[in-house]
Amino acid sequence: MSKKIWNVGIIGLGGIGDSHMNNLLKVANTRVAAICDVNTQAVEQVGDRLNLAADKRYSHYKELISDADVDFVISGVSNKYHADILKCAIEFSKPIVSEKPFTRTMEEADELLALYEKNPIPCMIGFSYRYRPCFQYVKELLEQGALGQIRHIAAHYLQEENAPMFNHEYTWRFNKEIAGTGILADIGSHMVDAARFFVGEFTKVAGMMSTFIDHRVDPRTNQPVKVDVDDFAGFQCELAGGVMGTFYTHKNAIGTNNQFNITLFGDLGTVRISVEKPNEVHLSVRDGENLELIDKIVHLESGNRKLMLQDFVDSLENNSNSYFFPTFMDGYRNQQVMQMIIDSSRDGVARSN
Repeated sequence: MSKKIWNVGIIGLGGIGDSHMNNLLKVANTRVAAICDVNTQAVEQVGDRLNLAADKRYSHYKELISDADVDFVISGVSNKYHADILKCAIEFSKPIVSEKPFTRTMEEADELLALYEKNPIPCMIGFSYRYRPCFQYVKELLEQGALGQIRHIAAHYLQEENAPMFNHEYTWRFNKEIAGTGILADIGSHMVDAARFFVGEFTKVAGMMSTFIDHRVDPRTNQPVKVDVDDFAGFQCELAGGVMGTFYTHKNAIGTNNQFNITLFGDLGTVRISVEKPNEVHLSVRDGENLELIDKIVHLESGNRKLMLQDFVDSLENNSNSYFFPTFMDGYRNQQVMQMIIDSSRDGVARSN
């Protein structure tokens, strides 16, 4: 283990920020050295809890990113600021872990790519499911060819919180100017990443997007506000090697919690995983002269799997990325695919360039 202690700056002190700080407790050679949020009360409360000096409590992200004492940054803010914070990190050559989606729009993504190519920095995009034991086990199966030629990947990501009975209030996630897209960027981006992680690049996409509930009540005014983003996204696609894909996502699914399920169909077998059971892999194969069907559940140990933030620190120390590491370019390609889905939902089938 490195003797260096990595000083970490946290931008965004909401739920994601708390999650990252809790995960940092599991990475021995790190400490939270600075924090930033537009909510000054939150900054003071968290700063007091962490015993941070007054000059390490920021209200603007540029001040934190430019702090020479901060070794790397973790950003967990609303989508509107993803591009600006990444741009600032590139400007100051500051390593960064940034939440997904990469940006709101392809225009923002293209601008970032041009800057990154001139000054590449260590950058991880928050596709955290790559670090679930079931994801890594299936990736290893695929690399070994254990399932044979993959023909089809199917996935759905469902939650229930936006169903009408819950009267979910209007938040920034329902605002196109802040979020870019709705459910597609929120949790659909994880499906896109899973497909790229397991199979490869998208070549064709046919998507459909819809808004189930077109107005929600703003808690500040108690008045209904128009929802101008999707709360359903579904798409079929062709991936590298002619693999077909089928995907859908929404948060109107009564009885689901965080149901992200993926199935891969290969010539030699089928594998199924669910993030709600991260240490289980369902495997179906046929064996013997009579091709007898064998169904089994592989139970995985999570202790020997590397944590996402540990992987980032290790990449800084070793100057190399692991096979699972979600890079800047993974974020950029993800944004490209989401744009294909958006375009095809409006115009028909979209093809990669």
